[in-house]
Amino acid sequence: MERPIRKRIRLPSEAYVLAGTAWHVSISTADRIPAFEDPVFGGLVAAIFEERATVMDVGLDLYCFMPDHVHLLVQIKTAGLVDYIRDVKSRTTREWCCFGGTGPLWQRSFHDHGIRTPSDYESAISYILHNPVRTGLAASWESFPLIGGALISVQPASNS
Repeated sequence: MERPIRKRIRLPSEAYVLAGTAWHVSISTADRIPAFEDPVFGGLVAAIFEERATVMDVGLDLYCFMPDHVHLLVQIKTAGLVDYIRDVKSRTTREWCCFGGTGPLWQRSFHDHGIRTPSDYESAISYILHNPVRTGLAASWESFPLIGGALISVQPASNS
């Protein structure tokens, strides 16, 4: 039996390394396991995402770890998006195994959406911040423990 040919879902590689570009990225856990329901593990993974963004000179503007996936708003500076995602997925999978997890932590690949306009950027911020509220995990995004990033300190208080 022949294997199906996978459709290429990536843009040309040079699109992901262009300094100044911004991306809304979603990454699901393997088999949608709720790995980030554990706030200790979720906090550890979030800290790795933040630390690697600093080390690799990637702007991690915003993140939200839901139980079985993560949303990121990333700005490219020095390192490319694919390199950053590859790095954090590798490091956090090692932590997953040390934490008692079995098998892979992440699904293969990730979903990305290039941010093209200020309105698109604001829409991505709103979507990421309000995701835990929409799904009933928190009464407000401010009360959700696994939201962070450079933009959090400058966001106005929400009435939702």
